[in-house]
Amino acid sequence: MADMLKKIPGINQKFVDFYREVFKDGVLTLKQKELIALAVSLGAGCEPCYETHLEKARKLGNTEEEIREAIAVAEVISSGKVRMMVERVEEREKNSGGCCG
Repeated sequence: MADMLKKIPGINQKFVDFYREVFKDGVLTLKQKELIALAVSLGAGCEPCYETHLEKARKLGNTEEEIREAIAVAEVISSGKVRMMVERVEEREKNSGGCCG
């Protein structure tokens, strides 16, 4: 991401400012936010994001149990998305008489 931000300098500082504002202690602690970021990274399929937030979550003192629970949340939400897609496709196939209409 750093390379991309260098190519768009006008947006770079705005993104950095936004990131810093979001990733500071607030109602949620930074420790909690990193667990959220870790789970969202998995749901988004962003492996570099996941690696980054996994490392940060550990550095902030999240236990392996907390990390595994956040991963489980990401998995269950993602599996729900898959299940819903399958149900929609099956319903369309049922109504159209096949997969290709």
